[in-house]
Amino acid sequence: MSLLRKPMKQCHWLPGSIRNIYEWLHYSEPTWGYTIYRTTYTPQSTAAFPRMVDLTTKYMKDGFYNYYESSRQYNSRANEFNITPWDEIWPNYQPRVIEDASQFDGASIDQLRKHFRAEATERDVLNEFPGYRMFIVIDEESFQTLQNAPLPEDSKYEEKRRHYVKLVEALEVDPYESFPGWMKCSLPSLFEVWSDMQDGAYMKDSYSMRPDGTDVL
Repeated sequence: MSLLRKPMKQCHWLPGSIRNIYEWLHYSEPTWGYTIYRTTYTPQSTAAFPRMVDLTTKYMKDGFYNYYESSRQYNSRANEFNITPWDEIWPNYQPRVIEDASQFDGASIDQLRKHFRAEATERDVLNEFPGYRMFIVIDEESFQTLQNAPLPEDSKYEEKRRHYVKLVEALEVDPYESFPGWMKCSLPSLFEVWSDMQDGAYMKDSYSMRPDGTDVL
């Protein structure tokens, strides 16, 4: 898969977070997406895990294209919008799945963060892009919530926080802050967090946006 070769001047109207993905694909790497660590290796999880990865992708796609619709509706330059850049960007979404029972069965978030940081640091990409700033963990707890998760078109808003993964900040965490360095993230919120991080926000900001009475964004 090659880098995008479209002239950037054609997309001067793109919202910032989408422009940043477009530029990443144009100049840096041919794909974008979350890294997903699997830390549960029961027979049941082995059978169901591919569907759960697919679910994260489907919800990312849903959020990605919903962002197009909302941008077109509310952006002051909406008359310039067209869906072509979205359709060029999306096929390059490719989550990187890391599963190795010998290394990661029951691994802690700190162990996973250390592994992620070491790889990203070796490649000199840590914090260069949201995909190198955070990652998804599907552990036994998350696995249990995802087993009966609906597809995006069948999901109900009032039930969205029943199905979640764990999202981990790869950067060092300030021990004096309330943010623990990770959060439970509902499937519909995956692209929202990505977009916010793309715009320069910190995961602790998303963490603080969790509604009262729940620990899931």
